Amino acid sequence: MQVVYNTVFEFDLTGKVSFGDLPTDQLYKLFTDGRVASKFCEHHLSIWFPDLEYQDKKGFDHIHKISGIKFDLKGFTPRGACYAPSEMLGAGRKINLEEVHKHAREIDYVFSDISEFPKIRIIFKKGTDLIKEFPSSKIKYNERVKLFS
Repeated sequence: MQVVYNTVFEFDLTGKVSFGDLPTDQLYKLFTDGRVASKFCEHHLSIWFPDLEYQDKKGFDHIHKISGIKFDLKGFTPRGACYAPSEMLGAGRKINLEEVHKHAREIDYVFSDISEFPKIRIIFKKGTDLIKEFPSSKIKYNERVKLFS
C-alpha cells in the first residue's frame, strides 16, 4: 500500500499474533496498551507501507523513501492519543505547546488505532492539520471518529 493522507487503512491480525504459551486473549489485551504495541507497530508499518523506511530517530520514526517526509507514529488507545513528542510525555514531563506546534509544522503523523486489537486502523495526518483540529495536542477517545475520518 502507499501512503495516502486522511484515508483509513484497516488490518486484522486475528490469528497472526503469538508469543510462547501466552493465551491469545491475553496477548490481544496487552496489544491495546500503547507501550506494548508501539515498537511492533513501528516495525510493521514499513511492511504494510513499503514506501516508508523505519528510522527510529529523535522526533520521528519513519521517512518516506521518495518524498523525504518524516512521520512520527502515535498510538491511539482506549485512553486516546497525543501528538506531542515522546520526550514531553510521561510522569513528571510537561507539554510545551509552542514546541509541539513547531515540531508538527515540520513532520507528519501516522496514528495506529489499537483500541480494538487485533483490528488495527492506520491513518496518515499532516502535522499542520493536527494543529488546527486538535490544538491542545491531545485527542480524547470520544474524538476517535473525528481523527479517523
